[in-house]
Amino acid sequence: MRLALAAGILAMLVGVAEAGEDLGAVVGAFCKARLANDEQATMALMTPSLLKVIEEAKARNDVIAKATPDEKPPFGDGIPYQSFPDAAPGCEAGEVIEKPGRTEAEVTYRFPDTPNADWTDRLKLVLEGDKLLVDDILFANVANGEPDQGLRLVLFNAFDQ
Repeated sequence: MRLALAAGILAMLVGVAEAGEDLGAVVGAFCKARLANDEQATMALMTPSLLKVIEEAKARNDVIAKATPDEKPPFGDGIPYQSFPDAAPGCEAGEVIEKPGRTEAEVTYRFPDTPNADWTDRLKLVLEGDKLLVDDILFANVANGEPDQGLRLVLFNAFDQ
């Protein structure tokens, strides 16, 4: 009995350590993808559910672009994977917040020459099978919007205008 309990506790601790390592790897990969403006690498870190929302938004965007070729469609500049379109030269992981059913990890975009231009978004991470994936990006400082909007909400609301 004691041996089984000890083995169970050890397995939990190893699982927590692996999840922590996965968390660091996911956030690091996200930062690397954003710094390179690599949409495919960014999307590879996302849940199937979020990918479906993105693909639907792209399809709707394409319909609008074809119907009104002289006007810029809602996502004429691409899908907003971060609060602001500015290309930051730095990106780093920040605080991790555990919430029921998910983990939120801060991602801070840095401008070394202009520190007042830095901003922080939060990745909403969920366990999908045995992988930790991004299920939403929470924009802490949204340009022309309300704080704490997520990518899902931005994609949904873009077509209500």
